[in-house]
Parts: sequence; structure tokens; C-alpha cells
Amino acid sequence: MKATSFPSLDARPDVWAEHVREIFQAMEIPSGTLADHLIASIAMYCRKFHPLGLQSSEIKLLIARAFCAVGDRAAAECVLNSMQPHGRHVIRWLEILSELHHFPELLPYFSLGIIRPADWAGAQLDRMWTLDFGRLVLTDAERHEIMLYRSIRALVEKMFVFWDATRGEGILGLKGLSALNVEEGGRKEQTLTSEDNLLEYIADVFKQQSVERRWKTVPSLLNLDL
Repeated sequence: MKATSFPSLDARPDVWAEHVREIFQAMEIPSGTLADHLIASIAMYCRKFHPLGLQSSEIKLLIARAFCAVGDRAAAECVLNSMQPHGRHVIRWLEILSELHHFPELLPYFSLGIIRPADWAGAQLDRMWTLDFGRLVLTDAERHEIMLYRSIRALVEKMFVFWDATRGEGILGLKGLSALNVEEGGRKEQTLTSEDNLLEYIADVFKQQSVERRWKTVPSLLNLDL
């Protein structure tokens, strides 16, 4: 039987680097030494923290962050402008990508626009965020009331860090709450996932955290669908 040789892992092409390079080319990012360094860095990050893969939007946000890290905000802005809904809040995203230390954990929600910065007249920019449940994809199992509330809590808990510096002062705008009603179109008097119930639940979660984190207040909740 003829022996068959296989390439070692080290000899195989870097699939992550090639994929990131393709995205660079699709966005018409100029090639060169800097691009090569960023591609290698992003590929290494993906291999280490996301071995199962990433969505294209997640990789684009990583690219924007990489450009922020090397001080090329113009290139980062071009990447963000190619994404939705990120292009509407480019300046805030540039600040977030440059400074937020909890970025890796929030990457999936940032990339899909589920968690994003927002702006309202009269409010300080660094204290305003939107949580868009309409962009959240839930499995049938997660739509069960008990699992749904657990999922909401886990998602909201990832955002607490945004208001630590202001000791709870800020605003959280909520969109798509109606999309979470597990009995939509049914006998709504029996459901525990109406918009009012969900708002009350999220408010309670924030109140609990205000004690644990020693906030002096809690962020104001706004239903942006009203």
C-alpha cells in the first residue's frame, strides 16, 4: 500500500489570514506592510478567541478596531460606514473601539447592532445606549418564557459596565420589545412577556445591580417603539 503524506498543520495556509485579506480587498483597503501586520494580528485573534468562526460583520468591526489601535481613524471610519447601522454613529463607534476594554465579550452584539450607541438631545453622549431586541435571533427553545427572561438578563448584564464610570447615570433605549412576546397574537392577558412586563423586569435587574455596584442611581429606560 502506497504511503500518503499529509501537510503538517504548520505548513497549511493560514485560512483566517486569507479570509481577512479577502475582506480587506473587498473593502478596497490598500495593501502594504501595515495591512499585512493588521491581517496577521486579526487572524491570530480570531484563531485564539473564535475557533468556531465569526460573521463577516464581526470581522469588519475587528478591522475597524485594529485601525483605531494604530491611529488610522480615517480607515476605521471607512469600514464603519460600510456597515449598518454603524454608519449612523461613526464618531461614537470610533471612541468605543478605541477605549472599551470589554470589547471581545460584546463583539457579537456590537457587530449586529443589537447593542449600539445612541444620541438624544440634551444627554451626554457617553451615557446613552440602545438595546435592539428586534435584531436578536432567538431559537424556539429560547422563546420559552423562562429561557427568554434568562437570555434578557444575560444580555443586559453585559451592558452594566457602560455606566460604572457615571455610577448609574445614563439612558438605555429599548427597541423591539414586542418581538419578544411569546404569545403574540394569542391571549395576551396570560403572557408574561408583554412590553410592560419586560420593561419592569429590566428595571428590576438594574435596581439590583445598582446596589451591588454601588451606583448612586440607575439608567433611565426608554421604550423607543412608542
